[in-house]
Amino acid sequence: MTIERDIPPLIELLRMAADQWPSSEAGEVSQSELFRRDQALLEMWPEACRRVGAGEREFPPGVLKLWQQEMSRGRVN
Repeated sequence: MTIERDIPPLIELLRMAADQWPSSEAGEVSQSELFRRDQALLEMWPEACRRVGAGEREFPPGVLKLWQQEMSRGRVN
């Protein structure tokens, strides 16, 4: 199943993010900085896949959907 194969690279991506931004809480980071970090995570995805031997993989659509929901929170559609 695709979701199960996405887990190792997602965990590696979280490790990479923790190395990149070790001690910031969401309340301490501006919305534009959070957006920049999300973009950086997308760019780090191929490296996370490579590190765990997953080969080339598309970024999990479920994660993108969660990000979209988070970004639209509090906005009137």
